[in-house]
Amino acid sequence: MSEDHIARDRLIIWISVAAVLAAGASRYFQAPSFWLDDAFVAVSLRDPTPASIFAPLSYGQYFPRIYLAVIAELRQLLGYHIWVLRLLPFLFFVVATIVWARLLAKRSGSLLPLAVLSAALLLGCSFWLDESIHLKQYTLDTLAALIPFAIGDDFFENTLAHGKRKSTLMLLAIPCSFSYVYPIALGGRVIGWYIHHGRFRGWRIRPTGAFMLIVAVTIGLGGIWFTDHRFNLRNQAAYMAYWNTSILGQRFEEGIGSGLGLIANFIWGWHHGRLMPLVIAAVAPLQALGIYCVVNRWIKREGGSDAWGSRTLGSLAVLAGAILASGLIALPISAGRLVLFAQIHTQILALEGALFILSSWSARKAALIFLYAAVGIVVVYSTHRYLDFIRTEPIENIRPMLPLINRELADTILVHPCSVAQVESLPEPLPVARVVLDTKRQAPHPGQKAWVLWTNLSDDHCRQWMDVARSSALSWQVIHEGPGRGLALAEF
Repeated sequence: MSEDHIARDRLIIWISVAAVLAAGASRYFQAPSFWLDDAFVAVSLRDPTPASIFAPLSYGQYFPRIYLAVIAELRQLLGYHIWVLRLLPFLFFVVATIVWARLLAKRSGSLLPLAVLSAALLLGCSFWLDESIHLKQYTLDTLAALIPFAIGDDFFENTLAHGKRKSTLMLLAIPCSFSYVYPIALGGRVIGWYIHHGRFRGWRIRPTGAFMLIVAVTIGLGGIWFTDHRFNLRNQAAYMAYWNTSILGQRFEEGIGSGLGLIANFIWGWHHGRLMPLVIAAVAPLQALGIYCVVNRWIKREGGSDAWGSRTLGSLAVLAGAILASGLIALPISAGRLVLFAQIHTQILALEGALFILSSWSARKAALIFLYAAVGIVVVYSTHRYLDFIRTEPIENIRPMLPLINRELADTILVHPCSVAQVESLPEPLPVARVVLDTKRQAPHPGQKAWVLWTNLSDDHCRQWMDVARSSALSWQVIHEGPGRGLALAEF
């Protein structure tokens, strides 16, 4: 393969990276208001103090406190602005996308079909695009979880097998103190390396290196227990109730089919929309072949000097570790923002399967037809998901409604109880004299006109409040409705 072909194949992946980053940047500079989960965190940054950050958070939120403290310092330095609060999450999105792409490019090598598949898989990461500007910690988690896989096997060989530069293992454990899911990624990478190393070079490692890593991870976990988990446990009942359909133990209590359905969602739920069945039919066989290929190479001791090394074994360990964590510590594993760190590993398995076809079954016409058809399906699906993201407005964005509020018509706004945090998290006040956040205690006077602002009607109690408000109003004029938001002018 000539260097020109290699550069062309890598260019395909970097074009995809540019498209993903452009979409995220466009959303960042639009500066929509915070969606509900982000708003819950943003209100804690209104007037932050160390005592308020390193304590149970408003609305029972889980958020790494060290990360929150850093964002709070930015807020104190630059002011309470949407772009300030989202700055670090967006920067982590940018860096993580680049590292993500580099890993896919490394596994694709100089093979054009793999490069196209990698580019398409990255472009179609709609959950990742959704999180590009969200205040929650998921872009940080994803970047941190990529770090062990960006490091080659030679690092683990030197530190754990030969006992050299053991102190660098402590640096590798630092993210354990500010990321809830990083230990799964680090553990998966180390386990994958050790299984690979043991098969090819023997199972003995230097006890001092392993001991130092265990001590460093233990210190990191102790730190995050002190800053986070001891507070988070107070809200565990609400957390379990909210995520009950995504926790493996609770799903298996409903039946084995329900539990297996959650695991299937964890592996394939990243693909959604009308093309979901087709793209899963294309990707799932590649992933199955990928698992077969990796296990077969390990059994036969093949590829021991491969520059890619043990990363795919690490991917299998991460996926298995997340499933195990769901059963043991109630980690929600439905495909989505909480387990975004795992999505790349499902993609790596698909690349392994495609590589297996090209290296072992290239003479079989049927296998090649399937591979090219699968790549084509993923390209079509991912392009559709990307364009859909570009065309879609941010959900629950209050800002487009603000210019429509005319104080001459009414100078009071009733804020839907399910939207209070989103209004409180706005940098600017609502353009009226009276904002009613507690509608139970401050009901409008008879004959009074008021604006009614709402977002997020996903829950039954949120919809019930709307039904009661409409039925109690003498008149109800909808001024604006958008994705997850609305504004009405009502007389009571």
